[in-house]
Amino acid sequence: MKTKVQKWGNSLAVRLSRAHAQELGVTKGSAIEISVEGDALVVRKSRYDLRALLAGVAPDNLHGETDAGRAVAMSGD
Repeated sequence: MKTKVQKWGNSLAVRLSRAHAQELGVTKGSAIEISVEGDALVVRKSRYDLRALLAGVAPDNLHGETDAGRAVAMSGD
């Protein structure tokens, strides 16, 4: 499919066709990653890696406990 680069504010934009969006599994608000590989612009659905996210946890960015009030027993417990 051929398309044109268009101006969007101070940026440039490329519109994804419905077929391509469905094939990639993205919808409005989906996180994507855009990269350049050689002379190609590559769009990938973002994937989170739990190990990589946890590796970023450090004592200086870890918050303490939060008091959410007293425990409440649920019926049937």
